[in-house]
Amino acid sequence: MLKTSDPTRVYLTLSAGLSFAFALAYTLQGLYFVTVAGLDPLQLLLIGAALEGAAFMLEVPTGVMADVYSRRRSVILGCVCLGAAMLLVAAFPVFPALLLTQIVSAAGYTFLSGAQQAWLADEVGEDQAAHLYLLGSQYGRAAGIAGIVATAALAILDLHIPILVGGVVALVLGLYLWLRMPENGFSPAPRGEQQTWAALSETLRRGVREVRASCVLTLLMLTALLYGASSEALDRLNDFLLVVEVGLPGGLSAANWFIVLALTVQVVGLGVTEPLRRRINPADAQAASLALRWVLGLSAAALLAFAYAPGFGWAALALVVHGVLRGLYSPLYDAWINRGLNPASRATVNSIASQADALGQVTFGPVFGVLGNVLGVRSALALAALVRLPALPLLGRAGGRPDAADADPH
Repeated sequence: MLKTSDPTRVYLTLSAGLSFAFALAYTLQGLYFVTVAGLDPLQLLLIGAALEGAAFMLEVPTGVMADVYSRRRSVILGCVCLGAAMLLVAAFPVFPALLLTQIVSAAGYTFLSGAQQAWLADEVGEDQAAHLYLLGSQYGRAAGIAGIVATAALAILDLHIPILVGGVVALVLGLYLWLRMPENGFSPAPRGEQQTWAALSETLRRGVREVRASCVLTLLMLTALLYGASSEALDRLNDFLLVVEVGLPGGLSAANWFIVLALTVQVVGLGVTEPLRRRINPADAQAASLALRWVLGLSAAALLAFAYAPGFGWAALALVVHGVLRGLYSPLYDAWINRGLNPASRATVNSIASQADALGQVTFGPVFGVLGNVLGVRSALALAALVRLPALPLLGRAGGRPDAADADPH
């Protein structure tokens, strides 16, 4: 094995590499599902349900495995699973195969979620990690821009080509991590204990106890639940609103309009996030609380504006604003929730948060789908925006708690 690299460099490479692969694989994946695979609305809904349902089931087990065995190994497995899923999507554009690939994708996401944040906090410390989460999002946006441009060029050949290349990029990233990713701040369970269900269940119980013992962590879990419930509606209904309700202008194909919108989100986000990164101290719980409340409040307003946009210009502007704010949410949330966690259960707690998000998506996604059929897509999106509002007082209360600065219940 080659000599390992600096953790900061590895994390920034991981952030950029994943964003580049995701931009290649997912920018036009919805169009690929409809035009190449020929999926109908019910099949599209089942695809989403398979992904979120599998993620919900796998989140905590993969987080526990990261805490017991290795965060590094979990991150590498995540890249490999995602790369394999992308290759399978590109190779087999038929519904049964695509349904199975969602389970592989869910495994990849859950191996990554929690493990990469926990690994970074272990290697560089919580304060430095809090700043690196935002810096990593900037590297990700820059790489996402490059990925969207590459998608536009490769899609000229065929819609499956960028998805295929995205899978290759994810697998190469996994190889890079295997060769270069250090793991010096993590202490695995003793080898004899790793093989027992008792060790795994004790790690899970430790993580659950930590969440239940901390009011701050409990409030952050509820926030994740509400955010997941709201975001699922936008993910499933925004394309429909643009194409069917609002209508796309002439001059560009549907694929190129979606590429333009995705590229605009990344470019504007890159410009907006950098000055905020320099001004916000995400290691300060009260600052993180205030920033997250602004992000959620403005994103709810942007989602409402998108829902009732009278024309494409207003809809595109609202969608871009929402996309920029969405990119700020995750690093701020990650910085706050990882502060003061017990290293022995850090990945498990992160996975519980991701599971709360997935639970919100699985539970409320079909509800908003039914509301979209009954009340209309615009009303469903507006209600999804309102679901975010109860998270604002929850974050305010969490930021004002005595343990908000540490988030340490021990």
